[in-house]
Amino acid sequence: MLDDRPGKITGTLRLRTHTAVVNVIYDTSKYSIRYQSSIDLDYNAEKGTIHKNYNGWIQNLDAAIQRELANLS
Repeated sequence: MLDDRPGKITGTLRLRTHTAVVNVIYDTSKYSIRYQSSIDLDYNAEKGTIHKNYNGWIQNLDAAIQRELANLS
């Protein structure tokens, strides 16, 4: 995770030959995880498809963010 600027963190996952890069856009009340780029994940914007494990990785990231936010309360 790289803190780019206030309100934006860039996260990179490298696993074997795969790389996924996402932007976490946030403010004091909400956040979103947005696809930025990938390598070897067969991303196809026209078809709306990507490697079968990508969504699981994003769910894991979301769960980790939720845990950290709960710790702040």
